[in-house]
Amino acid sequence: MRKTLFIIILILTLSMLNTAYAKSFPDVNKDSNLQEAAGLLSGYKIMEGYPDGSFKPDKYVTRAEMAKIVTVAAGWFEYSKNMTSVYEDMNGHWAESYVELANVMNIVKGISPNLYGPDNLIKFEEAYTMVIRLLGYTDESLGGYWPQNYYQKALELNLFKNIDTTKEFASRRDVSIMIYNALSMNMVSVKDNKITQTNKPLLTMLGKKETRNVNIGDLKIESFDLTDYLFNKWDVYYDIKGNIVYLTNPSYNEFSGKVTSLLSNRVIFVTDDYGNVSAFQLSNVSIVINGEKGNFNDLEDSRIKIVYKNDSFNGDVIGIIAYKETDVVVVDKDNLYKEGSKSFAGKNLPVKSNYEINYNKLHISGDAQALQDIRENDVVYFYETKESNKTTALRLIVLRKQTDGTVTNVQSENNNTFYTVNNISYKTGSSFISTEKASVNDEVKLILDKNNNIIKINILSYGKKPTTFGIVLSASNSKNNSASARIFDEKGNLKTYSLADNSNVVKVTEDGSDLLKQTSLKKNDFVKFDPVSGGSVKIIDFVPSPHYIAYNYNEHDRTLSNGYRISSDTFIIYESNGKYQLLHPSQLDTYLEGKAVVGSNGHVDALYLSKGIKSASNVEIPPETPQNYSGKFYSMIKGITKINDTTSHIQFFENSNVFSVSNTSAAGKSAPSLLNNYIKADIVNGVITGLERVTPETDRVKITQVYSTQMQIDSITYMEYADNIAVYICTTDKTGNVIAFKAGSKSDLKSGSTVQLYDLYGNFDGIIDVAIVYN
Repeated sequence: MRKTLFIIILILTLSMLNTAYAKSFPDVNKDSNLQEAAGLLSGYKIMEGYPDGSFKPDKYVTRAEMAKIVTVAAGWFEYSKNMTSVYEDMNGHWAESYVELANVMNIVKGISPNLYGPDNLIKFEEAYTMVIRLLGYTDESLGGYWPQNYYQKALELNLFKNIDTTKEFASRRDVSIMIYNALSMNMVSVKDNKITQTNKPLLTMLGKKETRNVNIGDLKIESFDLTDYLFNKWDVYYDIKGNIVYLTNPSYNEFSGKVTSLLSNRVIFVTDDYGNVSAFQLSNVSIVINGEKGNFNDLEDSRIKIVYKNDSFNGDVIGIIAYKETDVVVVDKDNLYKEGSKSFAGKNLPVKSNYEINYNKLHISGDAQALQDIRENDVVYFYETKESNKTTALRLIVLRKQTDGTVTNVQSENNNTFYTVNNISYKTGSSFISTEKASVNDEVKLILDKNNNIIKINILSYGKKPTTFGIVLSASNSKNNSASARIFDEKGNLKTYSLADNSNVVKVTEDGSDLLKQTSLKKNDFVKFDPVSGGSVKIIDFVPSPHYIAYNYNEHDRTLSNGYRISSDTFIIYESNGKYQLLHPSQLDTYLEGKAVVGSNGHVDALYLSKGIKSASNVEIPPETPQNYSGKFYSMIKGITKINDTTSHIQFFENSNVFSVSNTSAAGKSAPSLLNNYIKADIVNGVITGLERVTPETDRVKITQVYSTQMQIDSITYMEYADNIAVYICTTDKTGNVIAFKAGSKSDLKSGSTVQLYDLYGNFDGIIDVAIVYN
C-alpha cells in the first residue's frame, strides 16, 4: 500500500508539468467535447471555473447566469456596466446589468411583465432560445409557436451536437457546448421579419481564429505564455484586441515524460508517467528550458515535451520544451507572499516591460493556485529562467504533504536518517534541511517532498524528560527574538538562557508582522530543565510547588513537623532581599517558611525558603557562570560587562555562554571597537585569548537574484555560494548598532536583500560560506 501511495503521489506531482497554460479543469478532462468548449469559453471569460479549480459540468445554470453568459458571448460585456433593470426582482441583484442589457437586445424575456426570476433554474428550451436569439433570430422571423419554432431552428443549425436534449433544465455542460457550437455559426439580421445571412460567425463579436505555427519569437508576447505550445501548429483564438486567449488542435505529435538517458550521439530516452519508454534522435533542433533557450546537455533529469512529425527517431523532431527544477524551498513565515511584492521566497516574479507583475507568465499548480494560497511549511519547487536583469517567466509547483505524530524509532544508514512516525518509516531526502535532530518520543511534524521523503522536521514538543532542578530569578518576553529566563540551578550555576520557541514554557503569537514570544515562567518558579552550553533551552518544564511550608524542622532526622522529609538530594534555595543562596540541609534552622515541590513518600524534591537559614550562613547571589569552553567560533558581540579592573565578561549573539577576558590583553582592549562587527573568537577554557574582525568578500550589497548555487549582486556580479552556506539575520537600530543577530536559512537570501558575504573556508576558494542579511 505504501509503495502504491508513493507512486500515486509521484505521478500526480509530475503530471502538474504536463498541464497547458490555457485553463483546464480536472472534472472535464474525460469529456473531450466539453474539454474543448470549456477551455475556449473560459479563455473568453464567457463561462469560467470555480475557485477550487473545477468546472462543475453537471451543475444547473440559473436564469441570471444565462443572461450573463449570452451577454459576454455577444461581446457586450463592457456595455452592461451600471445598467438598472425594469424587472422588480433584479433590483440590487449581481446580474442586474446583464439581464437588462440582454432584455434590451431582445435575447431574454421575463417570467412575467414585472419579474425575471433570476435564481430560477433555466429550462432547456429557455437556454437554446436565448442562444438562437443571440445569433439574431427573433420570435417573429421564425414564426410558429414557442418553443417548437426555436427547437426546429436549433436542429437545423446543429446547435445540439454532442448534447442530450431530453433534460428539463440546462446544465453547465449543455450551455457550454451550445455556446461553443454557436460561435462558428453565422449571425443573421432580421428586417420586416425577413432573415438575411451576414456571413459573419458569432466568434467575430469576440475576436478571431487563425491557424499558425508557434515559434521561439512568440515567447516575447506578454499577454499569453506560449512556452507549452512551441514548435507546433495550432488553431489560435484571439480576443477583439488581438490578444491570444486559447489554442487547440495541434497539427504535430507530442510526447511528454522525464529524460532518463542522454547519449553522446544525441539520442535521448524519455519515460512517460505510465512507464512507457520512447527513444528520440535529435539533430540540431531548438530546445527551450523553463521558457528560455537551452542546450542538449541541460536536458538531463528534466521533464520534456517532444514535438515531432511522423517518425521521431529518423530526424522528424521539430523542437523540445523542457522544465527543469532549479530550487526547492520549504516556506517559512518570512517567505509568505506580501501583497504588492515583486518577489517571493527570494525569487523575482515575472514582470512586463513596464515592470508590473506579469501573471500571464506566472504559473502556480499543485496544492496552491495563487501566491496568496501558499502556506507556511508548503514545499515549493521552482522552475526558473536564468535571466540576469529580470524574470520573464516562472513556474511553481506547490506540495502540501505533512504528517504529525510521535517518533518511535530513529536509525541512520548510508548518510540517511530514518524516522518512524505512526508506524511508517520516513527517510531524510536529498534536499533535507537540517535544523535539529528529533529523538524518540518527540512530537514532530514531518514536511515531506515529492518523493515522500523528509525535507524538514518541526519538533512540536520534546519527549525527553528534563533532569536538573532550577529556580527562575527573572524571565523576559520578546518581540521577534527569543524569550529568556535567568535560572539558578541545583549545581549552583546562574545563567540567562534563551528559551526555544517550541519549548513547553513559551507561547508564540502573531502581532501583525511581528512574532510575540511569551514565556509562562515568572520569578521564583521552579523548573526542571536540561542546561545547554550554547543555543536555546529546549527541554524545560514548569514544576508546580503548591505546598506552603511553615513548620518546625528536625535537623537530626531531616523531617518537618508535618512529616515531609528533606535529604541531600533536595534542591534548597534561600532568598533574602533579592539575594539567593544554594543551601545544604545542614544550613537549615529549626523553623522553615516557604514553598515546596513534594515527590513520592513525602520527599521534598525542591524547597524555596524565605525563612529558616542559620544565622552564620552568608547569603549572596552568584555571578553569571563563565563556560569552560575551548575552541573558536564566529559571531557578533552582544554585550561586555566589566567585573573588576582586571576582568570583563563578554556574551555573543546566538550563544548563551559567558566568557571571561583580561582587560589588559589585546583581546580585552580591542573588544569595544569590535562591536557591530562579525568577528572570530578564540577561547581557551572559557577565557577569550583572541578577537579578530573577519574581512568580508563584499561591502554591504543588494542581491539582484538568487539561483541554486549562485547569487547575482548589484545586477552585475555573480557569486557562488556553498550548499551549506550559513545565513544570519542582523537587525540594527537607527544608529546602526546591532540589536539582534540570529541564525537564518537559505530562504532568507532574497532579491532586494542587503547582505555582507564571507569566504571563511576552503582556503579562500571564492565560494561564499557565510551571508549576513541586514534588516
